[in-house]
Amino acid sequence: MTTRYANLLSRLAMRNGFSYQFAFPILDNSRLLRRLAILERFVPRPRLEPVREPIFVIGLPRTGSTWLQTLLCAHPDVAYVTHFAHHTAPYFRAATLLARLLHLDASGERFIGDSVVHSLHSPSEGTLLWGEWFGMDPACLTYDPFTAADLGPQTVAEIKETLARVTALFGPGKRFFAKNPAFIPYTPALAGMFPDARCIHLVRDPRPTANSMVKLLLACRAQLGRINASGKPLAMRLTDFVPYPRLPRLAQYVARFGADDVRATARLWRDATHFMEALAPEVPHMLTVRFESVLADPAGSMARILDFCRLPPLPADSPAMAALFKQTGKVAHVNAYGEYDLIADICREGMPLLGYDPDRPVGTVLPAGAPAFREMV
Repeated sequence: MTTRYANLLSRLAMRNGFSYQFAFPILDNSRLLRRLAILERFVPRPRLEPVREPIFVIGLPRTGSTWLQTLLCAHPDVAYVTHFAHHTAPYFRAATLLARLLHLDASGERFIGDSVVHSLHSPSEGTLLWGEWFGMDPACLTYDPFTAADLGPQTVAEIKETLARVTALFGPGKRFFAKNPAFIPYTPALAGMFPDARCIHLVRDPRPTANSMVKLLLACRAQLGRINASGKPLAMRLTDFVPYPRLPRLAQYVARFGADDVRATARLWRDATHFMEALAPEVPHMLTVRFESVLADPAGSMARILDFCRLPPLPADSPAMAALFKQTGKVAHVNAYGEYDLIADICREGMPLLGYDPDRPVGTVLPAGAPAFREMV
């Protein structure tokens, strides 16, 4: 898909960023950050409000989280880290002012090739920020559990201040939102920092999920190869990146099967299900959402999700939301997935917990799930 630029300056400033986009900022933009640091001193500081009832989407990669993010972030009361803010952190105010004054913007399909279009101002996963706070090493596959107490009061205060600064860019009274597939093992830390957080546990039938996770891995490897061969200055150099959450047995599965094998990704789906089942009693406000339900009834699912998040309902006659609902589930690409029986056998024990039947067609949703997932859509 062709990248569209708002103007010539946008093309000059962001062509490299879109050509060499990745799961997190990887090109060296230190020169821009130094200039933004100077500009930041002269930008008026807004009054910061405490972050209350933030909304987190937690789930494996390729479960439809980006589309759910698109739907939720279309709500006027929701604030989030934009792609531009992600690449220019921590100088959010200066970057936002610069983009507005120069009319900077660009949009195009993600490097994954999954028909998802993002722009400079669309929501980002904020992986760089969360990675620094949680000590994520993109080259390491080891599970390192910790809670909010392990982060320390200084880091917790920094996280809350940064999220408040991001939220302030959208105006007073907004609710902070974030989704990131890496969140699963860090859910205890999120719940500890924000006991009032609304956590949406997003799930999808493991048969397409396991296949799609492999597709994501191969796309990341191909893009990383292009970036490393480009000769562009890099903020970090990676020879490989596995875009899966660091669950306890991830390293074991990669060593045994390889990261590009559905036997590994199916086991991660199974483990993630049991991980969240065990964790559910520790998360005061958690709603489990099956992406198949969103596809079948986007308007009804969103109404239930907004009610859970304590967000005002969307106007019934909103043309923007009607267009998004109509677009839900429509893609321009074709997937060649397989080995469904193998994946179902691996996940056979976990699928009924979330209302999936391993012996029925893909996406078949049963009316009930496990008691631990007490609220489901």
